[in-house]
Amino acid sequence: MLDADLQLLQSALRAAGRIALKFHGNDPKNWKKPDGSILTEADLAVDEYLKQSIMMARPADGWLSEESLDTPERLSKSRLWIVDPIDGTRDFLAGGSDWAIGGALAVDGRLVVSVLYRPFDDVLFHAVVDEGAYRNDVPLLIDSRVPNSRVICPRKYAGSIGEAGFTTQSGSSLPLLLRFSAIAEGKLAGAVSSGPKKDWDIAAGHLILSEAGGIVTHEQGGGMVYNKPEPWQPGVVAAQAQWHHVILNAMETA
Repeated sequence: MLDADLQLLQSALRAAGRIALKFHGNDPKNWKKPDGSILTEADLAVDEYLKQSIMMARPADGWLSEESLDTPERLSKSRLWIVDPIDGTRDFLAGGSDWAIGGALAVDGRLVVSVLYRPFDDVLFHAVVDEGAYRNDVPLLIDSRVPNSRVICPRKYAGSIGEAGFTTQSGSSLPLLLRFSAIAEGKLAGAVSSGPKKDWDIAAGHLILSEAGGIVTHEQGGGMVYNKPEPWQPGVVAAQAQWHHVILNAMETA
C-alpha cells in the first residue's frame, strides 16, 4: 500500500509543481495573513489541486494543509496527509528558486511516506519508512566522512553552537523543508528552528532526513508525533546524526 501512496504523492506533487510554475515570475496576486506571512494565488491553486487529487484517491483519510481549514475530523483518522503547498512563498513571489512543495503521510502519528519537490529545477526527494531516502531516485545517505560544519540557527544559539565548533548562520531565507534536504545532501550539518512549528513545515523533510541517516527532534530532544489536536511541534533540531547531540548540548548552554 505504501508504494501506491508514494506513487500518488509523487504524481500529485509533480502536477502541482507545473501549476506553481505557471504563476512563478508572473507577479501572482498575494495577500498578507494575520500572522504576517504571505499568501499567493499560487499557494491556493496548488493546495486546491493537491487536496482534490489526493482525497479523491484516498477518501477515507484525513487532511492537514497550511492553506486548508483544519477540522477535528482528521483526529479520528488513522491516516493523515500533511501538505505544505509552497514552502518559501516569499522567495517564490520574488521569482527565486528556494521554494518547494512538500507532502507526507502519517499513520497513527508516525510518518511513513514523504515527498519534497523543487519544481524550479525539477528535483524530487522521497522517502518511505525503513526503505531509505532518495533524490531523483538516487539513494540519499549522509556520508559522515565528508563533514560540513554549517548550522542554521536562531541568533540566541549562535554563540554556544559556534563555540562547539560549528559555523553558524542566522536569518537564513532557506525555507525549513529545504533545510532538511540540505542536511540530507551534506550541504548543512544541522538546523535549529525555535518556537512552535506547524506540522506541514516539518513532515515532508523530517522523514527524508531520518531515512537518509539524520536525526530530527524538538528543541528538548524528544521525538515528534503527528495528528495531534494542535498541529504543531515545539521547535525543531535537525542534524546529521554525529552532530545532533553536540548541537543539543550546545543549545543547553546558551
